[in-house]
Amino acid sequence: MNLRKQRNQKVIVCTHCDYDANPVTATNCQKCGEPLNVAQKSNRVNQPKPKSWEDWLLTPWTIRLSLGLLFLFLSWLIYCLFVTVNNLDNAEDVASSGDNIENSIFDVKLYDSMKDVPNVPEGTFNYGGGTSIAALTAAGLHESMTKAHPNFNLRYTEPTDNKPGGRKGIDMLLNRQLSLTLYGGVLENDSYSTAKERGFQLKQVPVALDALVFFTHPDISISGLSVNQLRDVYKGKLTNWKQVGGPDLPIVPITRNPNDSNLLHELLGQEVNQVSPRVQFIRNTTEALRKVSSTPGGISFGGNTLIIGQQTVRPLAIAKVNSQEYVQPVIENGTRMNTTAIRNSSYPLTRRRFIVYRLDGTIDQLAGDAYVNMLLSKEGQQIVEKAGFIPVR
Repeated sequence: MNLRKQRNQKVIVCTHCDYDANPVTATNCQKCGEPLNVAQKSNRVNQPKPKSWEDWLLTPWTIRLSLGLLFLFLSWLIYCLFVTVNNLDNAEDVASSGDNIENSIFDVKLYDSMKDVPNVPEGTFNYGGGTSIAALTAAGLHESMTKAHPNFNLRYTEPTDNKPGGRKGIDMLLNRQLSLTLYGGVLENDSYSTAKERGFQLKQVPVALDALVFFTHPDISISGLSVNQLRDVYKGKLTNWKQVGGPDLPIVPITRNPNDSNLLHELLGQEVNQVSPRVQFIRNTTEALRKVSSTPGGISFGGNTLIIGQQTVRPLAIAKVNSQEYVQPVIENGTRMNTTAIRNSSYPLTRRRFIVYRLDGTIDQLAGDAYVNMLLSKEGQQIVEKAGFIPVR
């Protein structure tokens, strides 16, 4: 009875003599006296209790599984971060390629007066570009800027060949000869690519609306021309006014050189290389007005600010492609711009005017930011309207 009871208790089996009645508290075999191997217990030792959930979580295979899941999660998180950054870079590339120009205006702030504009740098800054910027200067834009910020001075800078224009202004801006320039169209990808190659970006901000106004010699009295007819005039397909209901007189097309100005690009687009050899190139709109007024059969065009009020030429009504619904760009005997037609685009040759400058981390960038913010202030937009443009604000 005692032996059976004893065998139901925990014991240690001696590995030397196989004596199986050593109590669990023994360190030496009670039979042979040799040290007991405590790690080798008899099958009479009670079974271990079931593992708790803490023990289960700490088992090797669950630890490995947890580490694997953590690794996968971190990998996914890094991938998402990489994709996000890459998408932001791509978005900047899209904006810099000209596909999404409006992104450039997001950090432009609107103020009531020029004096409210902060961070205006001190110094003398060169500007250039389209000759229609002279209308803004004549309306007192730069005088008002200097009055609000006395140490912010602006200087108009012409190209060395003395042939200013929107395209020349962009070239000079890329060559760091200008702090900012006025431009009459959306920049092409080539300009953005050149800027990127030179280590900076270009920023283009719309500041006004205007219209391309065609004008003829006063003796050319026709109802008007459609856009496609105007294109044919400058491509040499229409050569006599009688082809469009006018007198039997050769058409003499006159305009700015496409290497200097953006005018022909705005009219002909991708077909600008098809310009007729009959076209006579002049330096600026002022010269075009003189040339047309003294040339029977002459026709030219330019921004409305320099043409409004001219009495020596006849502004031409324009219709959309393949239409005879002619719309006058100016009203009240040519003394006022047809604002309604330009705003609602019933006049087909409207455009936006932009200020373009470099994002290069220099003081020129600060000058560009300040110039745009002052021009877009309520005070600046009043001057824009006074100059003959249509405010965008």
